[in-house]
Amino acid sequence: MPSEKTKKLLEGLGKITASKQNPVPMHNTRVYLPETNRMWKSVIDLYAFPKSYAKAKWNKVIDDDGEVDYWTPYDRVYGGLTGQRLIQKDGTEYTGTLHRKRRLVTGHDHSSGEGKKFYSTCIVTSDGRWFDNSGMPIDPPKQEDQHEEEQKNEVSFAKRELTEEEIAEQNKWKQRAESDMLKKLK
Repeated sequence: MPSEKTKKLLEGLGKITASKQNPVPMHNTRVYLPETNRMWKSVIDLYAFPKSYAKAKWNKVIDDDGEVDYWTPYDRVYGGLTGQRLIQKDGTEYTGTLHRKRRLVTGHDHSSGEGKKFYSTCIVTSDGRWFDNSGMPIDPPKQEDQHEEEQKNEVSFAKRELTEEEIAEQNKWKQRAESDMLKKLK
């Protein structure tokens, strides 16, 4: 039969493990919306915003000079070489998978009036939201302009072809090393 001290210890351990299984929810968690996740009405004409944001709620701001402007939050992808993350318009981080795709776009050639076509990298969420290569939201491209981005898993260096002279020089050094090794064995 366990002693009184052992019973108290076991009760305390039971409370600790129970609290880890049912953690207390954090009620005072503050969500931060970065300034770069705000689209301002004064500059919205500079960017082709997706149609899904047309019915967005606009927040009024009056600056110190009395100028009135409006802003609305939007989703934005951040990151680069080490990975990417999506900060949603409510300030939370997207926990789903971000997929790399590419789309066929037409550039702007001001000299000839015609633009050349090229591929531009895009990010697509599992729920179908599209983002351009600067992380800004875009409307999904037409089906024929969408392409899967091929994944390159290994980092490598570009190798150039050796000339015949370089190959002959390498062979000469290999033969010399081999003969030196054979001399040491004798």
